[in-house]
Amino acid sequence: MREKFWDQWQFDFEAAKQMAQKSRKPVFLQFHRNPCSGCKKLYAETYPDALVQQELFSWFVPLGLDILQDRRIRAQYSAVWTPSFYVLDYKGKPYFSIAGFRNAEDFRVVLRLALSEYLVPKGKYDEAKAHLEEGLNLFPDNPRAATLLFRIGMIEYLQTWDNKKFIAVMTQIKERYPHSAEARQWP
Repeated sequence: MREKFWDQWQFDFEAAKQMAQKSRKPVFLQFHRNPCSGCKKLYAETYPDALVQQELFSWFVPLGLDILQDRRIRAQYSAVWTPSFYVLDYKGKPYFSIAGFRNAEDFRVVLRLALSEYLVPKGKYDEAKAHLEEGLNLFPDNPRAATLLFRIGMIEYLQTWDNKKFIAVMTQIKERYPHSAEARQWP
């Protein structure tokens, strides 16, 4: 299982960008290094999860780079931590980044947030919203659930310019996730 998993990764930046262009998928760049305890835990606990693998390979072109060896690319994205994750288009333009170990549930939430950050500027609102709604349905109690809901509200507003829908989402966030950073964003 582990060997098959790594067979689907790219380890060359230019090859990953070419594959992204052909497949019309974003690149999911992970910086790692040896020794990195967060990386080891990620490889032992998160990546073996079948749903993590399914979503990662369906939605992205995974690219693994060593943060110490690939210095030019590391500098391009100001990467300083491992593991760290970046979502890029086929030209290398970044859309999302986050650093640190994530368990399988948190990783799946992050994948959805990252994908939505890539899709929304391209006007793919329905696709982004569907991934976020799925994440909210699967993980309603996740610490990032309020972020999922906030992004859904943003998309609905961008689609309709109806501030009543956004207000309804913000009200829902304040009720369901009153201690979240998103609840604090509403005056």
